[in-house]
Amino acid sequence: MNNSFDRLIDGMCATLRTEVLARIDDEFARGQVFGVINLLNMFKVRADWSAEFLLQQIAVQRKALEEATQVAGDTDAADSLPEQSFDALPTITPIEALLSLRDSQNLRIVALLDWLDAERARLEPGAASRIDALLRDAMREELAIELRNSPRPLFAEMSSGQEG
Repeated sequence: MNNSFDRLIDGMCATLRTEVLARIDDEFARGQVFGVINLLNMFKVRADWSAEFLLQQIAVQRKALEEATQVAGDTDAADSLPEQSFDALPTITPIEALLSLRDSQNLRIVALLDWLDAERARLEPGAASRIDALLRDAMREELAIELRNSPRPLFAEMSSGQEG
């Protein structure tokens, strides 16, 4: 039977905490072990087997891009909109493809913000601020997803060598 990646990382961290830390008296060495635990926790949420946060970010980006394009499409400036197309995500997607999609959608958001700056005067009242808000909210949510999926750093434990 295979273990999940999360379970493997959790097992390594538990072993380091219960077996290794219990036998180390030196504060510096203990701090180094906490650093390794911190890195393992970071790998757990960012490794190939853990694509959930990328899918969350991609969904937020797509929603913002679709809504912003729809708002912009109802204006006189719509003829100069950056091109937008969304392919359906396959059921199983390699992590590299998800990273590429997230990055390309970030570039689309930048292109739409550039377009917004250039076409702001041609937009109907309120449309520019609505598009701007949609895109900036998506960027903030992408960061929030990133923070929610990052383990709490063990800086205090690393510097003191003591469990916090």
